[in-house]
Amino acid sequence: MNIIETIKKRKSSRTFNQVALKPADKRDLESFIFDNSKGLENEVINFRIIEKNNTDKQMKLDLGMIKGHNNYILGTSKSTIVSRVNYGYLLEKVVLKATEMNMSTCWVGYFDYTYFNEVAIEDGFDIPSIVIVGYSEERQTFQDKYIRFTINASKRHSWEKLFFNYKLKTPLTPEYVKKYSDSLEMVRLAPSSGNTQPWRVFFDETLNEFHFYKKSISKRYELRGLHDIDMGIAMSHFELTSLQNELSGIWIKHTKENFNLIDDLQYIMTWKCE
Repeated sequence: MNIIETIKKRKSSRTFNQVALKPADKRDLESFIFDNSKGLENEVINFRIIEKNNTDKQMKLDLGMIKGHNNYILGTSKSTIVSRVNYGYLLEKVVLKATEMNMSTCWVGYFDYTYFNEVAIEDGFDIPSIVIVGYSEERQTFQDKYIRFTINASKRHSWEKLFFNYKLKTPLTPEYVKKYSDSLEMVRLAPSSGNTQPWRVFFDETLNEFHFYKKSISKRYELRGLHDIDMGIAMSHFELTSLQNELSGIWIKHTKENFNLIDDLQYIMTWKCE
């Protein structure tokens, strides 16, 4: 998988062909899910593909704007920030694998969890988000184009609003972090709830670390835990791009209190370069 090409290729589809997954595609995707179930801080999340029959009552999503869906990827996570971040981190890897396989996907944060009666939800756990997976026409429908336009789906913040020097708090430039410029650019291109891009990344040149912070953009998304999932998605992009560019590192969690003291940002996790 060329991760940069795959990230650029991925787009949220909202009109699916209401057909079952091809057996080979389902088998390969399930194998990938099984092999990539352990994520941040070694937490395991067991995702599964759920296929609904065409005779099943279809769940209305996004006020009925998402159509033709009957295949879903989902799991359960603890009702904590850390676990939701891990959920996004792991599931985005599945999304990118599906993209590489020429399948269409769409992240969905608001849905009726009772629709998935196949999934047992323990106390203290929930289904924080789902991904629709399937096939759609290569040409986007007018509805897809219209929705992408109304939510500015292709618009992204510039570097100066997202990436900063940890010590000076000044914006980073691609030239300043040349080796990691691709990694940060793929973070910039990551999908997020309502395209809010709640991540803020600070480069600590002294420790050679990238600190990931969450900025609450939407109270509605924050209360639903969707910004946490967004953070995991961004971290997944950063890691996959870095590793492809032979820039090894590990995720660590600092416990110092000063990691929560940058304006109105909440510290999430750190990529320690090796």
